[in-house]
Amino acid sequence: MANPVSELQQLTNKSIIELFSVELKADVHFTKVAKTATYSQSGTTITITLNSHGFSTGLILSLNFTSGNGIDDIYTIQTVATNSFTVTATSSQSTSGNVSFNVNSTLTDPTVYLFHSGNNMKDSLDIVWQSNTYERMPCKAEGFKYSGKGTLPRPTIAFANILGTVTAILQIVNQITPAIDLQGAKVTRRRTLARFLDEVNFPSNINPYKVGSVDPTAELPREVYFIDRKASENRDIVSFEMVSSFDLAGVGAPKKLVTRDDFAGVGTFVNF
Repeated sequence: MANPVSELQQLTNKSIIELFSVELKADVHFTKVAKTATYSQSGTTITITLNSHGFSTGLILSLNFTSGNGIDDIYTIQTVATNSFTVTATSSQSTSGNVSFNVNSTLTDPTVYLFHSGNNMKDSLDIVWQSNTYERMPCKAEGFKYSGKGTLPRPTIAFANILGTVTAILQIVNQITPAIDLQGAKVTRRRTLARFLDEVNFPSNINPYKVGSVDPTAELPREVYFIDRKASENRDIVSFEMVSSFDLAGVGAPKKLVTRDDFAGVGTFVNF
């Protein structure tokens, strides 16, 4: 497994930057506190109003906008006031409405983790993309290729565990559900090009790979998987096997089977 590199993997404006988000499952990996609030967006700044929220900057939330044109995604709190806080959107617009999300009953324990196997070029620290900070963490994911033979890929993702970082996360979630080991957690593979990275990653806050201006919305199609099991854990690495949503135990496509209660002609053969 390669160590994080300051070169952002390659030195061209077409280099693919691979990032991962891991979203924990409410009431399985953490004890949730459900929140509903109102929001208004002006430009790229989304202001969320929630009385006495108690949040701090840097908290990562998975927001579900239930009205208005807000875009569901992962957001990091940028500023806080007593009864409101702000996050930054990738697209500029003017809208408002309602938003819902879950937080951990222990606010210091995250519900979303962001990782990238590399450093920025400014100070060799974490990568920032779409105003979210992806922690520098040696990790390796493989097995995403579709074979075309009818079987879905079951990718694996492995994280360095020298400092016990991943083991610490497992210990926290296992207190909620014993031996769950992140099973069911949602893993999103996100990929963009070096030229689209936030300029804060580079010296003098200038992305040398950009063509014209940085487009924070530009990315390859996201790939969503779920952790099926912990494959191995030792003091060096922790690895997981993942499955697609169609490959989860007990889940089929289509999810609903049509019976005669739905349509009287089911199972009837008619000769014309």
